[in-house]
Amino acid sequence: MRDHALLHVNGVPCQVRGHEAFMMLADWLRKRRGLPGTKIVCAEGDCGACTVLRAREVPGEASPPRFDAMNSCIALVAQMDGSHVVTVEGMQVGEDLAPAQEAMRRCHGSQCGFCTPGFVMAISGMLEQHGPGPVHARCARNHLTGNLCRCTGYAPIVEAACTVRASERHAVGPRYATTSAIAAARAAQAESMHLEHEGLRFFAPVTLREACTFAAKHPDLRVVGASTDLGVPINKGRPMPRAMLSLHLVPEVHESRLTRTGVHVGARVSLSRLRHLCEDAVPEFSRFLDLFASPQIKNVATLVGNIATGSPIGDTLPFLLVAGAQVHVASRPGGQGPLQKRAIPMTELYRGYRQLALQPGEIITHVTFDRTPPQQTLRLLKVSQRKDLDISTVSAAYAVTWQGKRGRGPRQIVEARVAYGGVAATPIRMPEVERALVGEFSAARAEEVAQLIGRSIRPLSDVRGTAAYRSVLAANLFRQFAGEVLHG
Repeated sequence: MRDHALLHVNGVPCQVRGHEAFMMLADWLRKRRGLPGTKIVCAEGDCGACTVLRAREVPGEASPPRFDAMNSCIALVAQMDGSHVVTVEGMQVGEDLAPAQEAMRRCHGSQCGFCTPGFVMAISGMLEQHGPGPVHARCARNHLTGNLCRCTGYAPIVEAACTVRASERHAVGPRYATTSAIAAARAAQAESMHLEHEGLRFFAPVTLREACTFAAKHPDLRVVGASTDLGVPINKGRPMPRAMLSLHLVPEVHESRLTRTGVHVGARVSLSRLRHLCEDAVPEFSRFLDLFASPQIKNVATLVGNIATGSPIGDTLPFLLVAGAQVHVASRPGGQGPLQKRAIPMTELYRGYRQLALQPGEIITHVTFDRTPPQQTLRLLKVSQRKDLDISTVSAAYAVTWQGKRGRGPRQIVEARVAYGGVAATPIRMPEVERALVGEFSAARAEEVAQLIGRSIRPLSDVRGTAAYRSVLAANLFRQFAGEVLHG
């Protein structure tokens, strides 16, 4: 069993133990590796100044890893085990600036310069995905949604991203994911990793059996994936969990695939990978994934993490409630005997505010949900104080199944599923509303249902909106959906 995390930083192998393994990656890069180009501003994963490129060896996959942008301010060094990390200092080749650096210089995309390294890395991550050709302004903006600038103005930065051209000489993958580096990472990942420091434990097993044994012996553990939720309170001074479990070395939790009727998503599958998987099977969900979180977040955050956090405003949860989702868990009671597995319907998972129907020692291994059938209309809506990278005030999911094909005359709904987030202590399904929708769908029926929704919920007031505002908003979201169906 290893007592260290192995990662490569700008091509240099690093074995990290003890206190350093429990540091945030951005702090470690700056203070221990002497790489101050990685900046820290918000320490919440919101501003992008700390952006680095990261590629990770996925157990069981033979293809070379792809470099994606990620926030380094909210990730522990221990979580980078098996990763190749590239900072802004590693982008230049000799005296030649990297393409993103040259584009920012040519387009005057920098003034004070503090945010510039993060923009350079975000644009470089875009190049790794899209290759040498020019990109549309919309694509460039999508890749820059996780980066903020206080003084330059975004026009020259977007221009730099639109006009940048990839260079084979500067390509990150061939330079840093070398054969020897990949071989070293894969060799290390054949062993479980156990890190300790002053009462803190970080365990990364290579089998699900080991993971469940550890969970049985540490009922207060925290399973960590991307730590996009966990990293923020740690940076705010809250105590770090005493026992942490990472599944990044377990091959089966990286699996994502389409089945005949649905989608299978492992616990370590990122939202970016999930988006591509669902493009044809659940296109509305794929579209919706563009509307929240930055690329830096989606490249590491997982669907299972969104579920396990249990926030009533978790963006994916209303969709899962209407998509027939099931959460699959495994355990090993007492740390002995065979693995025990069971499936929990998404509609039965939440028992209260951030309270899940999991038994002590149970670990979520994967999630399954339905494809969108041809006769169903699925619509996912969200309202927040800004469009990109913001927490929902209210979110909604509507899935209605129609009788027969669309033609002249009134349309008949044979089944309806309606779910909301941000209107109760948990995300909720609304059975009374669903029953009211079955039958002929008309403008009059839609208005009756909208008013029923407004009367049925009892939201709380907080900084994002009052209870009265949320009630009106929930009803108006349904009116928007109904208008699209009736007049679209």
